[in-house]
Order: sequence, then structure tokens, then C-alpha cells
Amino acid sequence: MKKTLIIGLIVIAAVWLLLLPAAVGLFLKDRAPGWLVSEDRSLRHDYVPGWFTSRLQASDDESLWVQLRARHFPPFGQGWFRVRGELATPYSGRPLNLVGRLRLDGETDLDIEGSQLTVLADPAIQAGQARIEANRNRRGATRINLDLSDLELHDTLGNRLHYRLADGLISWRQRSSGLGSGGVQLSFDGLEGMRLTLEAESLNMAAAGELRDGLEQLRNAAPDSVDQRLAALTIAAAWQQIQASGLSVTLHEFGLGPETRFQGHFAAGQRQPDITGSGRIAALIENLSPLVGLIRGLDPVTSQQQTSDWIQTLVDGGWLSIEGAEFQFRYPPPSGELALPVP
Repeated sequence: MKKTLIIGLIVIAAVWLLLLPAAVGLFLKDRAPGWLVSEDRSLRHDYVPGWFTSRLQASDDESLWVQLRARHFPPFGQGWFRVRGELATPYSGRPLNLVGRLRLDGETDLDIEGSQLTVLADPAIQAGQARIEANRNRRGATRINLDLSDLELHDTLGNRLHYRLADGLISWRQRSSGLGSGGVQLSFDGLEGMRLTLEAESLNMAAAGELRDGLEQLRNAAPDSVDQRLAALTIAAAWQQIQASGLSVTLHEFGLGPETRFQGHFAAGQRQPDITGSGRIAALIENLSPLVGLIRGLDPVTSQQQTSDWIQTLVDGGWLSIEGAEFQFRYPPPSGELALPVP
């Protein structure tokens, strides 16, 4: 009996330590290339399965390539494999370092880190150090953390925003009922700092996908066409499902600089969201003008003038009241007019 038990333990250990790592390597052979192709079908990939370590290379033959090394031995602590490698993109002069982990219970970690990121566009985006951490736990909750240093946005017209530090957190969780909840937290630290904290509850994930598809179809449809009417029906049906699920969105804070703050709430049963805000009017114009210039492609002088004109439009419409150097914002306004203009 004792001999049989010892032999059984040896067989189990041999399977666990020798056969299971090879099985994981073969599992990755069927799955890993497909994960990459699903993101970009133009990628060419080469996967080499190993007994304890497998390798994957992929490239678009131009500016994007990834080289990963997956170690799936020893298989302790429910760890299927650990991934380490490099990711080269046109946005960084050096390859980004990539580290990941996948566990048998479904928990996944991914860490991407790099430096000197540049997005050549108008406006252009530059950053010193950058790091993205993604985690999906065994209960299906996902968190993505983003940290950037020396973030700068600028265009050819002279508009410029600089943040010493920028960090963000995106989180969501889908329950078995099909409803999900999520949140966004953004913080940009600098002279023109910005803060955003937003939270959503009871979001029908399937209906949200249909709403996204309907909006995309509407964007591509010709005016007064059958496709346009079908897209409108899709959007209406999806929104009815979202309303029935009891969607609730809370804006805990939105701030432009340290001297302005807005907050609000919207429930799917409401006709309009409730939004309030307050702060110094000079700070609001000063911090909003560069954003208007970058978004609309206006030079700094024109964007500041248009921002001031927009502020006056809000005052005339009853959305904004100014007393001395301070402002108060309220939506819906006391006048009952709901057509809120945008700059």
C-alpha cells in the first residue's frame, strides 16, 4: 500500500512538473498567435513552443514588433506562465518592456513600461516615462493604471499644455446578470492641472455594445438612407434597454486648475443630468482656453476670445452666474432652457 502511494505521488509529480509545462506550451501555440491576430490581422507571427519555455515573435514588417518569452515551469502557485519581452512601436525610440502573468484561477497581470514616448500628430503628444499596469482578478474585475511624467500636448499654432505628472485609473466589473459597473479617475498635475472622477453603475453591457454599433452605423450611413433609419432604430432600442437596467452615472469631480470644480449625476430615468460647478472665473477662462485651441485648431489669442464669448453666452442663457471674481454653474438652469451651447 505504501509502495503504491509512493509510486502514485511520483507519477503525479512527474505529470505536474514535466508533462503539464509541455501541455501549457502547446496550449499557447493554439491561443497566443490568435490573440495578436485578433488585434491586428496584418501582423506576421512566429511561435516556437518549448517544454518549459516558449517564444513568440510578431511584426507588421514596418514599425511594430513584439518579442515575448513565456516561462511555464515550475507550475507552482497556480501560475500557468510568466511572460517577459519587448514591444517596439513608432511612438517610442526604445522598445517598451513587457511583463505578464497568467494564473489557473483566471487572474492576469500585465505591466508595460517605457520612456520618451512621442505621438506625431496635431496636436502632438510627448511624455518622459510611461507605465501601464493591467490586472484582471479571479472575480472578473479589471483595473488599468496609467502613469506618465512630463506629459506635453502642443500644436503648430502655439497652444501648449504641460503636466509634470499624469495618472489614470480605469476599472470595470461585469456581473453574472449582464450588468456592469466602472469608473474613471484622471489627474493631471501642473499649472493647468485637470482632475476627473466618474463612476457608472448598472450598465447593460450587451445594450452598450449595440448602442456603440448603432452609433458607428449612423456615422457611416448616407443622409435619409435606409441604413440611417436602421441605425436610429438600433440606437433607440439599445437606449431603452439601458434605461430599463437602471443606469446611473455620477460625476464626482471635474476640475480645470485648482480653483474650479464641477460635479453632477445622471440616472437613465432622468430627462437631463444635474450638474453644478463653482470657482474663479479668470481661472476657468485661463485653463479652458488652451483646450479649446487644441481641440478646435485655433491660435491662443482666438481661442481665448472664443472662450470668453462662450462664457458670456452661458451667462446670457442662465447657466452661469458671476459675482465679483467667482462663478456659479447650474444645469438645468433656472430659466428651463436645456440647449446647452458648447465652445
